[in-house]
Amino acid sequence: MEETVKKVRRHDIDWLRVFLFGLLIPFHVAIGVYWNLYGDEVNPNLDGLDGEERWEIAEDGNDYTTDSVDFPSMLLHWIHQWRLAGLFMISGMGTAFAFRNRTWKVFLKERVKRLLVPMFFGAWTMGFVGSILTEDKDMSFTNLIDEFLLGVMWRSLIFWVPIVGKLWALGHLWFLWNLFQYSFFLIPIFSVVRNNPEGLMARFFRAFFTLPGGIGVFLLLPLVLVLMEILFKPWFPGFIGVGYEWFWFFIFFAFGYICIIAKDEYYEFIETRRIAITVLTLLWTIAFVWIRLEQDRTGIPYVDGGWLEKGFIHNKKTLIACVIHSFHAWFWCLTIFSWGAHLLNKPSKNLTYLNQGVYPFYIVHMPLTFAGLIIAGELGLKNIPAVILATIFVGGTCWIFFESVKRTKVTRFLFGIKEIPIKIKNTPESLPVLDES
Repeated sequence: MEETVKKVRRHDIDWLRVFLFGLLIPFHVAIGVYWNLYGDEVNPNLDGLDGEERWEIAEDGNDYTTDSVDFPSMLLHWIHQWRLAGLFMISGMGTAFAFRNRTWKVFLKERVKRLLVPMFFGAWTMGFVGSILTEDKDMSFTNLIDEFLLGVMWRSLIFWVPIVGKLWALGHLWFLWNLFQYSFFLIPIFSVVRNNPEGLMARFFRAFFTLPGGIGVFLLLPLVLVLMEILFKPWFPGFIGVGYEWFWFFIFFAFGYICIIAKDEYYEFIETRRIAITVLTLLWTIAFVWIRLEQDRTGIPYVDGGWLEKGFIHNKKTLIACVIHSFHAWFWCLTIFSWGAHLLNKPSKNLTYLNQGVYPFYIVHMPLTFAGLIIAGELGLKNIPAVILATIFVGGTCWIFFESVKRTKVTRFLFGIKEIPIKIKNTPESLPVLDES
């Protein structure tokens, strides 16, 4: 008889998923201000400056670029190192729960529904709106329709092309495409572990959490991340999940899956070593700040990658940078998950509501970010006031949008909103397991 898997809801993972996706809004608002990643037209800090003044700012202090080492830029750079890594781990955790009671065919069908449908619909619609806002196009209604239909066609054709597809067709929705690829490529491993929960592979995964002195988690697992950086980071800078980041995030996704497969061993590890994890995380953070300042001093992108442009593949400091970068991100993930498991594993009616809003908020927030920054500029706000106003605007309009699209089956389907299963009275075990994506 096939063993029935008891369904367990990990509320801490749900809370962290909501938190890390929620952090997306102020983060994307802030990088539009301090890193000028969306262009001069939507950056309130550059509003009202002529071309010569903007050039002088860039020449004098590298302001409003990712190279800046002022406090806001360093804070954003630090957040960027672990936020996406944590989200990919949560996705891997959710996948481990989701695959337990599904065949690979059912699982793949659900991945298409939950990942590719919102990705395409979001790219067609939100990508179109975002391009209109950032490119300052002044077109007639007929021209807008033509532009939209043309965008649907070319986005659908090039989304898969490395770099170009993500940059021009998917934009911020590249995350969903990476998740689908990771889920697809790991289906054979998911199947083996699901069919043999006490088999060699499952026991191998659990062993990382039981090795003496925590060596498996503190050293062996992050060394896999370091290896990915050493192999792939010299060739191309990592951004929007390409270059070395594709492989790096793949490993974080797999690690999230391994954590849930390890079950009790994983949760016992992060609970008993929570303080040690936190202290080590602070030490790695100091190391990260140092290597980031070295990048600024030397002009060599130790953190970002792409050293081949500087005429070499590796030297002593690039190898050290790979270690610092991976260990820093890994330990921040451990800190977040250990304290989350300790403090947040509690049910809440608000959590169910917030969890449903993750995908709609994520899909629509980017063009609203552009709009919020434009409004801040029109009001003469800059820096922190601009970030605060734009964040409030984006959060509020995303919420209104979510309340609108959650009310019909068609819009729920298009924006990846899961139906909430009916809870059977007096059987809390009937709550659905965490089923990410």
